[in-house]
Amino acid sequence: MSLNHKKMAGFGLRSGLIASTSLIVISMPSMAQDDAETAAEDTRPKVLQSIVVTSQKKEQSLQDVALNVTALSGEELRDTGTTDAEDLLKLVPGTGFFDATGGGVPVIVIRGVGLQNFRINDTPTTAIYVDEVYQTSVAQATASFYDLERVELLKGPQGGLYGRNAVGGAVQVISARPEFDDFTGYARFGYGSYDRLSAEGAVSGPISDKFAFRLSGTRTVSDDTYFHSVTGNFDHGEEDKWGVRGQLAFRPTNTFDANLKLFAGGDASETPLLRAMGVYEPLGLNLGAILGVGNTADGAILNAQAASRSSANICADVLNGHRNPARCETLNGQTPQQLGIVDIHDSASLARPAIDNEWWGAALNANWLLGDFELTSITSYDQFDHGRVISFDGIPSVQQDIDYKTRIEAWSQELRLAHDNGGAFTWLIGANVAHDEQDEDSVLIAQTGLLPFALGGLTTARQIYKQETDAYSIFGRADWALSDTVTLVGETRYTEEKKAFDGGVLLSQVNVQLTYADDTADYDAVSGKLGLEYRPTDDTLFYGNISRGFKSGGFFGGFATNNAQLAPFDQETITAYEAGFKSEWPDSNLRLNGSAFVYDRQDVQANGLDTSGAVNIARLTNIGDAETKGAELETIWAPTNIFSLQAALAYVTTEIVSSDKVTSALFNSTTTASFEGARLPNQPELSANLTAKLEDNLTADLLGSVAVEFSYRSEQDLSPVLLPQEATLVTEDGYTLVNLRGSIANLNNNWTVSAFVTNLFDEEYRTSASFAGPAGGIEIYGEPKLWGIALEHQF
Repeated sequence: MSLNHKKMAGFGLRSGLIASTSLIVISMPSMAQDDAETAAEDTRPKVLQSIVVTSQKKEQSLQDVALNVTALSGEELRDTGTTDAEDLLKLVPGTGFFDATGGGVPVIVIRGVGLQNFRINDTPTTAIYVDEVYQTSVAQATASFYDLERVELLKGPQGGLYGRNAVGGAVQVISARPEFDDFTGYARFGYGSYDRLSAEGAVSGPISDKFAFRLSGTRTVSDDTYFHSVTGNFDHGEEDKWGVRGQLAFRPTNTFDANLKLFAGGDASETPLLRAMGVYEPLGLNLGAILGVGNTADGAILNAQAASRSSANICADVLNGHRNPARCETLNGQTPQQLGIVDIHDSASLARPAIDNEWWGAALNANWLLGDFELTSITSYDQFDHGRVISFDGIPSVQQDIDYKTRIEAWSQELRLAHDNGGAFTWLIGANVAHDEQDEDSVLIAQTGLLPFALGGLTTARQIYKQETDAYSIFGRADWALSDTVTLVGETRYTEEKKAFDGGVLLSQVNVQLTYADDTADYDAVSGKLGLEYRPTDDTLFYGNISRGFKSGGFFGGFATNNAQLAPFDQETITAYEAGFKSEWPDSNLRLNGSAFVYDRQDVQANGLDTSGAVNIARLTNIGDAETKGAELETIWAPTNIFSLQAALAYVTTEIVSSDKVTSALFNSTTTASFEGARLPNQPELSANLTAKLEDNLTADLLGSVAVEFSYRSEQDLSPVLLPQEATLVTEDGYTLVNLRGSIANLNNNWTVSAFVTNLFDEEYRTSASFAGPAGGIEIYGEPKLWGIALEHQF
């Protein structure tokens, strides 16, 4: 796309209902538009462009989709620096994000629905599709965020068209496709804080009148960033990512087309150093030396023994509602102050945690037009090798380090047949078959502390298992126009899934199988949606939906200490009620959309306390039922041709209304508490984004823009809070982030220079806080102020 075209269509791309993008665009004064005629053009309202999405398996204007959908173009993703799922969610109110160790297993939370676990074999609550191919693990979520046509985020259960594991919603990542008309492409180079260098580009064009190609790639590297080990005196946080994608499109006739995609990539980036929190009361008993468990806090040792559990072992300051880094002890018996932890990104860890992911795969999409029918076939194969080294404790001694190694292989085949003759009734039917295998061989290392004490002096354990999943589904959708203004919509899907688990924990030093399971579990469900759409005018849509979704059950993929902990857990279901509206006022260049919803979740999956083994663990299980209520409002307004204002607001309340399970919570050995009454974690009650932007000609050839982005998140629990004392350590106060962006584009030569500053006022906020039992309390703070510049050329 040329920059002249970009100027005309750019507002349309940004007005694609970016539900949580908060950009306030501030106008720059024109330097070459002094005549009255041009001034009049600047005050003329800008035309809102229609955004085409495929969230309902067909091309539609975003304003015609009776769902809450956020759509971001590939150009906008580059402009806002969106390179992964976490960056995407920062743009969307009503969402949250969970990554227990800061990298490698990102969990998307939508309206409070998000899996609170980080095992590689866990299925997500938000289904992620890359070019219509389901991704079997959350670890694959960021492998394809480059050279994209767009990303679509669908809120609410998507059990009809998207099927299993879409109880929270679905994310569609759509690659830019080959061009048949002309040779096009772009190259973008960036430089920023900590010597971060990035490059992304693509080239596409026809090979003949029947074939076209597209080659694209990305590369990002950086020096060590803002994480610092005070014990090892080193900085930490290097980025090292790459990806390539090749596509060959075949279009022999106007009724058939096919696209073959080959891709590969890798990520060897370092993940955050965890920051140890002061949790324990300084008792001065020196139990670590007496019992031979090394430097371990007295409170941690006493809490590991049932007869010694007492709130007196928890720091009195924490029990009184505030943290005291000068007095409260970390896991190793020293306070954060004694360890030298001062800055929010300081850590006492000597480890250098990192991920080591490599992936490759292929996909073939084909479409046949057969009169009023369209047949679609999607065939795929993926291999994803996941490696992740984590130090869970954030202290100098090695009390719980894990070296994860998992290989994921998956293939799937989907067929769809759609019928649309332009009449009152349209329909789509389809079937999908999929298979995936996950082979894990991970090593837990605990050279000192509570774990070797509980395991009789052993310092390593291996987690070795193979999990296989076979899934089958049939699905359909029908749209029936009851009148010129009213349409009835129905979706349904039947899914059957079989999982097999073979493996457990091996104490390799003595060649003893500590735990083992060879088991299968079967899950099936009927899910879908019934909706009513009312369009009184061409620019107004009202809708109401009742939808049902399900998330399959599975097996605990962590380090179990008892065979009973490897028993399968049940599937989770959700019933959602949502009503909303979409509207435009073309004369005023105003778009206003809103929705309200109520969720009823049954058999919610979350970590619950299991005391059956040698060491108490928190494992994924069904904890009970939960309710979610909320409302969302989003708008975009372009009062003049050079100024636009975009805003979104979300209010979400959550509560676990019934539960017979207990959790380790923060003070797992002090007491146990029911989940009942707790709110769901990683979901702020109130979130908002605001964007204002001014874009104007600086000269006849130069287009300038300046934008300010505001993003607000209210208080949220970063881990479940079941006891009032826990809030002191894991509840995060509300915060506001401000970003500043600007660019200058040459309209004739098709290049753009841009610059940005994120977290302009260096706001301090946490993205993770938890209590990992034998590893103590840990936390991660978000990014500080960062800056960057970029040069992009389009051709």
